[in-house]
Amino acid sequence: MITKFYAQTEAGQIHGRRVLGSGETVVLLHRTPVSSAGFERVMCMLADAGFSAVALDTPGFGESFLPEGVPRTTDYARWILQALDALGVGNFHLVAHHTGSHFAAEIAASVPDRVRSLTLSGILLAPEDERRKLRADIGYAPPVDAEGTYFAGTYRQMKGLFLDPVPDLVHAEALGALMAGRGRDLAFDAIFDQDFASVMRRIIDDGRVPVQAVQASDDPLTLNGMLTRFREMFPTVPVAITGPAFLATPERQTGAFTRAIISFITGDKGMDSRRYTLVRGEAGYGLARADGTIPVPGPGEVLVRVRAVSLNRRDLGVRDLSYPVNGADHFTPLSDAAGDVVAVGSGVTAFKPGDRVMSTFFQNYPGGRPTLPAVLSSLGAGGSGVFADHVVLAETGVLSIPDGWTYQEAACVPCAGVTAWSALKTLGGLKSGDHVAILGTGGVALFALQIVAASGARPIILSSSADKIDRARKLGAVDGVNYRDHPQWAEPVRKLTGGMGVDHVVELGGVGTLANSIACLGLGGHLALIGALDGFGGQIDAMPLIFSALRVSAVLVGSRQDHQDLLNFMAEHRIKPIIDRVFAFDAADAAYRHAATGPFGKVVITLTE
Repeated sequence: MITKFYAQTEAGQIHGRRVLGSGETVVLLHRTPVSSAGFERVMCMLADAGFSAVALDTPGFGESFLPEGVPRTTDYARWILQALDALGVGNFHLVAHHTGSHFAAEIAASVPDRVRSLTLSGILLAPEDERRKLRADIGYAPPVDAEGTYFAGTYRQMKGLFLDPVPDLVHAEALGALMAGRGRDLAFDAIFDQDFASVMRRIIDDGRVPVQAVQASDDPLTLNGMLTRFREMFPTVPVAITGPAFLATPERQTGAFTRAIISFITGDKGMDSRRYTLVRGEAGYGLARADGTIPVPGPGEVLVRVRAVSLNRRDLGVRDLSYPVNGADHFTPLSDAAGDVVAVGSGVTAFKPGDRVMSTFFQNYPGGRPTLPAVLSSLGAGGSGVFADHVVLAETGVLSIPDGWTYQEAACVPCAGVTAWSALKTLGGLKSGDHVAILGTGGVALFALQIVAASGARPIILSSSADKIDRARKLGAVDGVNYRDHPQWAEPVRKLTGGMGVDHVVELGGVGTLANSIACLGLGGHLALIGALDGFGGQIDAMPLIFSALRVSAVLVGSRQDHQDLLNFMAEHRIKPIIDRVFAFDAADAAYRHAATGPFGKVVITLTE
């Protein structure tokens, strides 16, 4: 049970929350000006894992801990230690978020014999001139007035901090800011005056306190390059990336955040779950086994026993560095998985243990136009992926497998299938009778072929293989063009439409095929720009777009709604994914190599014993 406390220091009272467990103590320091309530869900997960936890209010929250004078980060560290002494806390693991990270670093540097480990989230790592500018940009709390301007302005400012504001979270931020104006200003002055890099060097050079960083993919200090700077400056410090949370990682990524803490503290000693990770080398990422413990789902999450995964062109690009992952290292790859729910976290109502599910490509993209938080919730490209026996996914990041489908079939859909659906239906407005040129015979291409044929439209396949064109005809292709025989293939494609041009091109080539794709479109045609099989880039001439009234859509996979619509369509038309070949878990490298050879359909890896 979480209880509240008050601890006296020479600078005043510090308020907080506490949960007692049988194991070691974890001390949690939050960002300014949020109260320790922001750590409650983390504390519950820690308690379930057997840890005791102490969460302290940030300086200046309400009537708690409002020091006099102009305190420095070393002063805050001393006062926090006084509060811990008053609570009878001896040695402890230290976890800190944003403002708290700067106080925590000072604590670890001053009492390394007491700090068992240090987890930092939201790291302000900048030279003095940059810190001065940032401090000026943030500004100071406005004066309190009698007309309510201070109240309204503060709420708007706190809401503006978030890319996708959650009402309860905005309310908590605003309440803290309203009650903590001076305390917030003092704390910010202290952390912007701190030479954080120097403090970190002392900790790392001393070597007694293990350090890790855990940061949200859309944290402001990640997006502006400070996490990259941290990696370059302290390459020995492991970095874990959670999904999108912006400023509120403990609240919005409770499960990933807490699992990273527990794993770091315990050393992830168990070997109950097989897992692959990508490890950075000179020429790209190598695939390595990194078996570990079975993770525990947090609030709003489900634990899935994975039975099958599939490979996409994106996964090959991640390994050869042609697909950006923001310098990430030691992360689990792949986005497409199918399996069984084996446990659910608190608050989950849509799924239960035993349900057969598949992952969605984005974990936080219900529908409509994409947002930055939605895009940053994708799986397997620097953050968490699904190439493991057990994975934790968001309740909003799984869908039920259609009746009669195998796990291997279901694992093919999340990226390739949804991309094809978005290109043709959501963005393209595909109609019966339309002519559609489809480049290649890989995963996206064959999904597109099946969707076009089932919609009563006329698919035309572009391939370098006569055999693959013949196989595509059996799936519904009405025509095919061998682009090796016809390097300028736009003309033969147009001839197949009586010279009118196609209504859609599913453009999967990139720089080497873009010109032909545009040239084969008819009036009002639609170019679905997807892939980079022949390299990202290419020039689009505006003239034919204008005079032929062409539309160009860049396809970013699709939403959960797109995914569900595709599943409904496939069930209605009784079509299933086309699988080229299935590999065993231990043959993962061979599967990657085969996926790079141009398979006919999807490459799947089974995780069933």
